[in-house]
Amino acid sequence: MSDVNCPYCNKEQDINNDDGYGYEEDKIHNQYCSNCEKTFAYTTSISFYYYPHKADCLNDGEHKWKLSNTYPKKYAYYYCEDCGEEDRTRKVEEI
Repeated sequence: MSDVNCPYCNKEQDINNDDGYGYEEDKIHNQYCSNCEKTFAYTTSISFYYYPHKADCLNDGEHKWKLSNTYPKKYAYYYCEDCGEEDRTRKVEEI
């Protein structure tokens, strides 16, 4: 899947973001099309998507502790899979 299609030849293009170029919003950027050998301009728009889920532990419920997938195991810790709270004081063997 490509980022855009060239406005001249409609060939799929991947935007070259080397060194962060092209990420800045409210600025016009340029991209060279190797297919038709023309340069076109583009602007950038960044979108955020949010995915809500229940976290009963934030509403007087219990945390759902899960062991982190850390190696070596001695550095593992527990975190709540609903709210993300970490408990690094609890020893791995306790739960």
